[in-house]
Amino acid sequence: MTEPARDPDVPPATVAPLRRISPLWLIPIVAFAVGAWMVYDDWASQGPLITIEFATAEGLEAEKTKVKTRDVEVGQVEAITLNDDLDGVIVTARIHLEFRDLLRQGSRFWVVQPSIGLSGVSGLGTILTGQYIRFSPSREGRRTSKFRGLDAPPLTPLGTPGVHVVLTTEGEFSFAKGDQIHYQGITVGKIEDLTFDFDERRIYYSAFIEAPYHQLVTANTRFWRSSGIRAEVSTDGIDVETGPLSALVRGGISFSVLAGQAPDQLAEEGTRFYIYPNRAAIFEPHYLHAIRYWVLVRDSVGGLNVGAPVMYRGLQVGQVLRTDYLPPGTNLLDRSLAIPVLIEIHPGRLGLPDSEAGIERATADINAWIRQGLTATIRSQNFLLGQQLVDLAYDDTASNAELAMFEDLAVIPTRQDTFEKFTHSIEELLARLNQLPVEAVTERLGTLIDDASATLASIRGLAESGEDMLGHQRNAELVAQMSRTLAAVESLAASFSGDSATNRDLQRALQSTATLVEELRPLVTELKNKPNSLIFSADPPEEAIPMRKRP
Repeated sequence: MTEPARDPDVPPATVAPLRRISPLWLIPIVAFAVGAWMVYDDWASQGPLITIEFATAEGLEAEKTKVKTRDVEVGQVEAITLNDDLDGVIVTARIHLEFRDLLRQGSRFWVVQPSIGLSGVSGLGTILTGQYIRFSPSREGRRTSKFRGLDAPPLTPLGTPGVHVVLTTEGEFSFAKGDQIHYQGITVGKIEDLTFDFDERRIYYSAFIEAPYHQLVTANTRFWRSSGIRAEVSTDGIDVETGPLSALVRGGISFSVLAGQAPDQLAEEGTRFYIYPNRAAIFEPHYLHAIRYWVLVRDSVGGLNVGAPVMYRGLQVGQVLRTDYLPPGTNLLDRSLAIPVLIEIHPGRLGLPDSEAGIERATADINAWIRQGLTATIRSQNFLLGQQLVDLAYDDTASNAELAMFEDLAVIPTRQDTFEKFTHSIEELLARLNQLPVEAVTERLGTLIDDASATLASIRGLAESGEDMLGHQRNAELVAQMSRTLAAVESLAASFSGDSATNRDLQRALQSTATLVEELRPLVTELKNKPNSLIFSADPPEEAIPMRKRP
């Protein structure tokens, strides 16, 4: 194919490549970049989102409820939803950027609302401004965005100088959050929280002592329940002391060091202390570990109350825990039933460590003592009040005894008290004396006395008429009277012969009296050494106070 002819008057075309990007595209590109930077800057300046789990969303509103710390706004609630288990709510809040370093594991959140209680009035400002979430920041722990809100505001702000201690007690009296702790009438701390240990069946109270009063809490400090008023009756009259008004209204806890003791080293964080029921009880040692035994009593347990002391060689080594237990399938109508008495013995009172090691050592020793003749005696503690105690002692006749078990606990054998034997002997002696024929003997003695009086009168008349008596008719009468008297004496003597019932009764009475004298010999010796032992119970000497083991 041939090319067409070209017109010589038309110049040839100039071919040049076209530009791909027009300068006009720079305008939208710059506008997009500026917009993207503005979006990023707005997103980066908003601060982090956090989630707080609460039990309820009462008083909280999305886009309205503020997050504050020390009345400074640090964020705002953006959304509120239910959690996956439907037992709480998840509050999503945005915190300002400058406070993001405070979002750590130790930080705490709670809802501030009006509250009126014994600890005071708080949150009244929320009546006008509405409820808000209080933020208590912490600089400890790693950063996080998930938190669990508190059900109630903490009593002690984070970072407050002082010391936390753990208090525990026994009995029915208890304390609540916010109860105050006093030292000589000054409020120095509060109870922050309480927990119940199901294994130990014991309540533990977390308490905080503020600085500088935390320096008063040492290893030998004693805590006790203060009711605000204390009365003491003495020979000088009635002494009444009243504490602070707050303690009078709601009670509280006080602490101090025992008189005469120097303060020990300062208590460490989390040290445990026992709360005594009153100030007078702080002088009594308290032990945490004990061994339990059964004592099977065949006599009466009247006067043996819960808390009665268990004594060994004149010193208290434990106490009675229970006296009203009856084994299943038994009843008191069974005359052969032995009443179980549950006692506990503290290793610390035996001079052993108040610990698990002390329990093992005391258990092995006491079980060996039982085999060697250790017995328990229920004896009188106070004769006038009828109080009784359990006295442990060795019985030589009970050596090489077997270790019996009852309800998975070892049994300490029992023996009868000396005073109880004395009472039984007196009762037997009185019963035997009542069986003697006293009336018959008295009647015969009366007859004998009458006959003797008549005989004496006859002899006196005979002496007055000495010469006339011979051959007189009254001589025959006198002989007859004397014959009757001799017959009465012979009859009386026959009643006391070796084979007579009266002689046998007298012999039994004399034997009972001799037995009674032998049985009274230990009691007389005890009364000779200590005459007031039947009236007043022996006070055990002051024991050494064991040091509490630090956790």
